[in-house]
Amino acid sequence: MPTLENLEEKIQKLGEQFILPYTKEIDQEARFPKEAYEALKQQGFMGLLVPKEYGGLQGNNLDHAEVCYNLARFNASTALCYMMHNVATACVSHYGTAHQKSLYLPKIAKGEATFALAYSESGSGTHFVNPDITESQKGEKRILEGRKSFVTSAQQANYYLTYTNSCKLQGKKNNWIVPSDHPSLTHEEGVWNGFGMRGNVSKPVQYNQVELEVADCLLGSEGDGENQINLVAMYFVTGLGAVYSGVGMAAYECALQHCLTRKYSDGKDLADNELVRIHLAELYTKTQSQIALVREAARAFDSGASDAPMKIFACRINTTHLVMEICELAMRLGGGKAYSKHLPLEQYLRDAMASQVMAPSLDVLKIWLGNAITNKG
Repeated sequence: MPTLENLEEKIQKLGEQFILPYTKEIDQEARFPKEAYEALKQQGFMGLLVPKEYGGLQGNNLDHAEVCYNLARFNASTALCYMMHNVATACVSHYGTAHQKSLYLPKIAKGEATFALAYSESGSGTHFVNPDITESQKGEKRILEGRKSFVTSAQQANYYLTYTNSCKLQGKKNNWIVPSDHPSLTHEEGVWNGFGMRGNVSKPVQYNQVELEVADCLLGSEGDGENQINLVAMYFVTGLGAVYSGVGMAAYECALQHCLTRKYSDGKDLADNELVRIHLAELYTKTQSQIALVREAARAFDSGASDAPMKIFACRINTTHLVMEICELAMRLGGGKAYSKHLPLEQYLRDAMASQVMAPSLDVLKIWLGNAITNKG
């Protein structure tokens, strides 16, 4: 079992052994990063946000951000899938009943159970807080009916945290813990062919009269989904900021290495050019800005600061703008080697472009931040 000490060093070792050798293959084949996920399970990282009394590490939002950031420096898809697992875990840890915590959290800590988020729907798009999926009562059980449009880690995670409309409390929402192998779930094949983040294996999932035990599967209390989604948003948006900070750092490090090793016939390298050094200085500054604001936002949340939501929204907005700028400039520095795909910069650029549309999208986040700043909306 790992500890919270030296997280960066531990993820560095894991990444070098279980992510880096497969990164190109994951992107080309659009396959799930199974090697990394198995290592994360075996080494106890799936329990990062599980309380110690259930066998976990009892990490906080800053720990969550650090692990996601360092995973993304190796592979963004791995970091994104893991990030969503952490978000669901935080929600179960915080809102689960005593029965649910004892049922799920020890398994998560042991790497025996992983989670994904089933929130996005075609009808609401990036506004995943407004689901169409419905519930109905059947004796002591609840029936879910509807369709989720993009479920990351589909058929790889053991459970989907599923956001629905309560059938008992008008206008209220629920979160459900749904086994991914439930016989009434249908996974639509051949739909996801990502431009970037190709290892996410996202799939639409149909809920065809999915029958669930309320005590096991209704997270927390009836109609408490909106409170839960607020917590989900804090970990989710921070995590996305961390993931895309990692992509930015990977692009910078690749561009720097290329500039130091690309030799001309006179023996000089690219970095001997002053303009190139200016560009590298710009890249370095932007990468530091990315992760610095993410860390500050996570610290604010962990300390209970009143402006934590604003900082969290801002860190994701900042990261989204910067990661695309970083990857674009890194591609220019990489030149022909970047555009001919001899460098991984083209993959980083594609991964970075996903940052602006990943729900909640860039524009939605700006609305949220503007509302929070002005106390309007």
